[in-house]
Amino acid sequence: MKFIQIRDEPIAPGGLVEWTPYVPGGLGNWDFDSRLTSHNHEQHLRSAFDYRVRTRREGGREAWLGLSIEFDEPLSIPAIRSVLTQWIDRHEVLRSHVVIKGSGLQRLTTAPGTVKLKMGRVGWYSESGPLVEQLAGSFDRATAPLHWPAYRFATVGRERSFTLLFAADHSLVDGYSLIMAQQELVSMYRAAREHRGANLPEVGSYVDFSAEERRDADQTGSDHPAVGLWSEFLAAGNGDMPGLHTTAPTAPTADDPVDDASQPQESLWGVIADDATANRFTAICSEAGGTLTAGVLAAFAVVHHELTGDRKFRCVLPRHTRDDARWLTSLGWFVGVAPFCVDMSDSPTFDQTVARSTAALKRGRQGASLPFLRVADLIGHEGGPRFVISFIDTRYAPGAGAADAGRAKVIRSHSYSPDEVYIWINRTPSGLRYSARFPWESPLHDLGVESSATDVPDRGVLAGSTAAAHPPSGNVLEAQHEGIITFTDPGDQRDPRPDIDASAGPVHAYLHGFAQLIRSLGDASTFSPAL
Repeated sequence: MKFIQIRDEPIAPGGLVEWTPYVPGGLGNWDFDSRLTSHNHEQHLRSAFDYRVRTRREGGREAWLGLSIEFDEPLSIPAIRSVLTQWIDRHEVLRSHVVIKGSGLQRLTTAPGTVKLKMGRVGWYSESGPLVEQLAGSFDRATAPLHWPAYRFATVGRERSFTLLFAADHSLVDGYSLIMAQQELVSMYRAAREHRGANLPEVGSYVDFSAEERRDADQTGSDHPAVGLWSEFLAAGNGDMPGLHTTAPTAPTADDPVDDASQPQESLWGVIADDATANRFTAICSEAGGTLTAGVLAAFAVVHHELTGDRKFRCVLPRHTRDDARWLTSLGWFVGVAPFCVDMSDSPTFDQTVARSTAALKRGRQGASLPFLRVADLIGHEGGPRFVISFIDTRYAPGAGAADAGRAKVIRSHSYSPDEVYIWINRTPSGLRYSARFPWESPLHDLGVESSATDVPDRGVLAGSTAAAHPPSGNVLEAQHEGIITFTDPGDQRDPRPDIDASAGPVHAYLHGFAQLIRSLGDASTFSPAL
């Protein structure tokens, strides 16, 4: 299942309709709700409010996630209206809103059956480009977290097919929510067309979860294990979160004095390995005593060490917080973060790095057991994650095969962060997919690059030797602009799979090295004595 920025891929042209939720009488008819707001949600709201004050612009600076689902049948207006209203009734987070009142917050909630849908016919599009731009702009405006609704639906109808799209502010959904939701919406639409019930399992409310999480977190003190773990992690970086080097952002101009990040980030996505290669790579990770998750992180650690020379590999990992069966298919922001740190000072082999990653993952779970914002409050830390790596295995989600084959994809807005690097690795039925966002980069040759540093270990590191066949280069900016990484003998043919241009910038080189390492390990025989 693809995870892409909405502008990264075309949408087949057709008739665009936008579906906007509303409640007759507005928020004045909603009920006051005493349930608490999660730390994530509160910070998100206050950041959006600060942005409004600072820039005099509305919105949450485009922080939405969404879905695009393809149906191979004509659009039924009565069926889609029924499905969307039922879905809003099913997920309470879509019927609840939090407003800032001075130094406090007030939640408002409306009952099932009270939300209606306004159908707005936008027009017919004969080309994909203008259609995608219209949708992207509409979703950017409709998902501002300070307003309700902070989400919107859209349909693009054609003679024999249609596309259903949904976008919501991050405070309402996370990636796991959407992976599960695509099959839920497909099942509900089929049921509506056949005039029967969808027979879905009961689902819990994220509003309940966030209240429980906030209450428990606020009662926790500095003796919680997560506090000590995060303190140690931050101390390893002189009190700061880890970051991944990118080209320095351009300073604000006089024409934009209040907007400190006016340029949207760059976006990359693609396929790292097919299913067979991913299975072989997983087997190698198992032989080393680790899971696929540990193997993916170990590969990042090896490449990072080779490109930077850092003695430690540090990043932040999202960890889902769905600790009860009732949350499994709920819409909501069920995400904590955990510290991840691996010692690379002795240039370990891949299997050694897998073992260290396994231990780091186990230890890091404690870090996600308390919301990081609560930890930060207890230790007086300011600032959030800047280098984040996410791994999700979607193979066992309902409808995963059809979604991965093209029926559905998770979409996201662009981001304006000047220093965040986010990388998502997904194991899908077809293999390993990646997606990334990061500040725009300059080509390495424009940065005065002369000597090569994009080469990651040759067979020496893969073969279990105690040190790399060559020492780490120490700086990704030393990489030559050709940026070609190979693991095979000179006479071997290059891998025909699509590649990432390592010469395009430091993060490109980083992802290129990671992809090549995964492929090299996955293409090797699991029975070779060299592994």
